[in-house]
Amino acid sequence: SHYRYTQVVARQSRQHPTRTSGVRALVLAVLVVLTSACTSSGNVQSGISKTPVVVVTYSILGDLVTDLVGDAAKVIVVIPNGQDQHEFEPSAKVVEQINNADFIVSNGLDLEEHLTDVLAEAATRGVGVFKVAEHVTLRKAGAELTDAKDGNDPHLWLDPITLAEMIPDLSNELGKVLGVDLSDSVAQLSTRMATINVKIKEIMSTVPRCSLVTGHDSLGYFAARYGCQIVGAVIPSLSSSAETSAGELADLKKAAAQANVRAVFTEMGTPRAVVDQIAKEVGVKSVELRTHMLPTGGHYADVMIQLATSIAGALK
Repeated sequence: SHYRYTQVVARQSRQHPTRTSGVRALVLAVLVVLTSACTSSGNVQSGISKTPVVVVTYSILGDLVTDLVGDAAKVIVVIPNGQDQHEFEPSAKVVEQINNADFIVSNGLDLEEHLTDVLAEAATRGVGVFKVAEHVTLRKAGAELTDAKDGNDPHLWLDPITLAEMIPDLSNELGKVLGVDLSDSVAQLSTRMATINVKIKEIMSTVPRCSLVTGHDSLGYFAARYGCQIVGAVIPSLSSSAETSAGELADLKKAAAQANVRAVFTEMGTPRAVVDQIAKEVGVKSVELRTHMLPTGGHYADVMIQLATSIAGALK
């Protein structure tokens, strides 16, 4: 349109030379107005505030953060649901997502072993990092587990009451970053966590004796909350990426037999063949638990209710 207008004006200028200076002034004025309009439109577009991005390390925490922020932020979970947090290694894309985040939520006890340095680097760049472990009552791991950071167990989400302790602090920090009031979300999420706890207690009340042999040492919080005894673990470590020895397996089989366990539980990261062999030698069944991931289309409540149901069903 600018081109056609200029051509018309130029043609008029050739036909009426005396009007040239006036026409040029008119053209200049029109172009200034048009340019100003385009610039103004561009500023409006560039002035549109982008949706804040909250990066969460793994899916279970991501589910709770999503419940808290609603539409106030975009939540990106960097460890794919179903992948072992202990073994996940970040790609260049994940590193970029973490560095470009407006806020980060992580476990805080090196559960995400290969993300530790990346998260620390993001913090030095000024990105706020919320470490859940700093806002809940932690369980001390057994003295024999030397891989615990400061002696603490990172599997804190496996007790809804413990995990709920961090909700007020997390919502407060998220609210500051996002510029929103999350008090309604806090009340709703806290109520849901209490409801989950009540349901798990009801399920576990049907179990006459809860003695657990697990894949790795992951159910300490659950056991402490719901009256279970941890007999031992196939991988005697807080990390599924650790290894076990023949001697340790022999000790586990002996302990399992003495405790008269009714099942050997396995989970993500534990060699199923090893678990099946131990269960066979002890004379019980092996049962798979999903402790580190959300079910397809499910939420945190589903994780915990399914966990309790699977344990109770195997021990009855």
